[in-house]
Amino acid sequence: MRRPKVPALVLLALGVLLAVGPIVSGLFAKVAAGNQMIDQFAPYMETSALSRYRADLGTLQRGTSGVDAIYRQEDVATGRFPLLDDYRSQSTAIQNRASGLLDLVTAAEPDYRRVADIGGFDRIPFLIVAGGVVAIYGGCMLLEGRASRARAAAGLLVLTSAALVASPLMSGLYGGAAAGHRMLQSLAPVMRPGEVRQLQSDFVVLVEAVGELDTSFRSVPQHGVAAADVAALVDDWPLVSSDLASLVGVIENNIGNFDALGNLDAFTHALGVSGLSAFPWLLVGAGVTSAGLSVAATPRRGKEIR
Repeated sequence: MRRPKVPALVLLALGVLLAVGPIVSGLFAKVAAGNQMIDQFAPYMETSALSRYRADLGTLQRGTSGVDAIYRQEDVATGRFPLLDDYRSQSTAIQNRASGLLDLVTAAEPDYRRVADIGGFDRIPFLIVAGGVVAIYGGCMLLEGRASRARAAAGLLVLTSAALVASPLMSGLYGGAAAGHRMLQSLAPVMRPGEVRQLQSDFVVLVEAVGELDTSFRSVPQHGVAAADVAALVDDWPLVSSDLASLVGVIENNIGNFDALGNLDAFTHALGVSGLSAFPWLLVGAGVTSAGLSVAATPRRGKEIR
């Protein structure tokens, strides 16, 4: 019974790489972090939520214009309402940042949806390790096991390899992985600690300004469209502030998860390709190689070549 040793040895080495690689590279943690980020962003990526955020921004913009109009109409002196003065001096930048944040989240939503549709994304590392363990077992059987056990191990290897090849197609990983790369690029400008601190600072300025609108500013005569817009901002502020605080909060809470998923995407940066985009092809390559090696290493009748 002839046993081709080189394919079996290569198969054994591939098995060790598949079994140990995900653990050494931290793949389990990175995939779990990415999956957690997708789950936590889910309520904020709903169409109804994005529409509500856009309405919140419109309420803020109209309210700000109303305050400016009342300042002009009533010739309100600078310094009379310091908290409102502080907001008015920064209102353009604050609104631009809020609008930019909403534009980024809205632009990322289609790609986010495709990533969220990946089935079993957090289970892929387990599949890789399982494939590696089977490859190690198969390599050992093909090298030293009885012919019947070696053939059975080769069959098991082919089945496991087929699972590796089929998993990207069955789970939606092909399109979802590339969408994940685009999603990371879309959200990158806002998923930074400095940007979050700026958004939180903007929120504090807004809270103080609306508080002054709802108290001492009421003494200023108000009428017409400007008065209605200011009143709408004050009345809707509990919902607007809750939306803003929640969105900024989920961004802050997921910076670490975003960075972990970004590290996975940068894994093949030296090759000039996205790690997430390459991920399904790595699974296919591992499956095809494992299957080919198992077939090549299967014992055959004939004169043994040493």
